[in-house]
Amino acid sequence: MKDDLHINKRRFAHFKNLVENYTRTKRHLEEFGEILPYEKIQQIIQKQRRREEQIENIQKAILNEHDRENEVRSLVKNYLYTEGYLKHYRDKLPKHILNNMLKKQAFRKIQLENLIKKVDEEK
Repeated sequence: MKDDLHINKRRFAHFKNLVENYTRTKRHLEEFGEILPYEKIQQIIQKQRRREEQIENIQKAILNEHDRENEVRSLVKNYLYTEGYLKHYRDKLPKHILNNMLKKQAFRKIQLENLIKKVDEEK
């Protein structure tokens, strides 16, 4: 978890630098584009496209990890909450509702196990 935080800090710093460079270059191109040679403008445009791709890739990487963390947290929270609810109200619940809750719990457990396997495989 600490490594992920460190990686995301580095990604964010790189993301910030890319956005700043992209913005600065765009502003300079608008300001001085008329006096630059055609070849130089083409080089700048290619560099800007690479930066756009890098920005998009970093955004995806950060958001995907964040989404996965939220998914795990939500699954664990729902699983634990439902376990506690079942512990206290199992006898008072109608059978069809109890069966639905138990099915959902089994599905949540399978999802958590799959997410844990996926994380272990990535390491």
